[in-house]
Amino acid sequence: MTKPILLPALALLALAGCQSGGEATGNAAADTAAESNAVVDNGDAGNNVAAQVIAMNDAQRNVVFIRAIMDAGLTCEHVDKSERLPDQDGNPLWRANCQGGAAHMITITPDGTAKIVSRTDR
Repeated sequence: MTKPILLPALALLALAGCQSGGEATGNAAADTAAESNAVVDNGDAGNNVAAQVIAMNDAQRNVVFIRAIMDAGLTCEHVDKSERLPDQDGNPLWRANCQGGAAHMITITPDGTAKIVSRTDR
């Protein structure tokens, strides 16, 4: 199954978590409003979401991956680890292993689209 998901806001949120002042307030409504107000312009060549995801540390990247997996309607409670694989069609590719054994192959395009391929028969 392949499901494309747009990730620009996710990548920016994961990066913002490392900045001072980017902490969650504990107020779900306020945190959601702050996420909704993020401005993303993917038309700029300097705003390559795939490059931003590559530059993230493992914990940040796994947060982006779990969100993409869940947004695709797939089950994953926690990404235990992700492994970078050889690029596919010029885009970075990772294998994200979820808690419980499910694995998903995720490619990220420069505009922030995540393409997820999953095997549900294993």
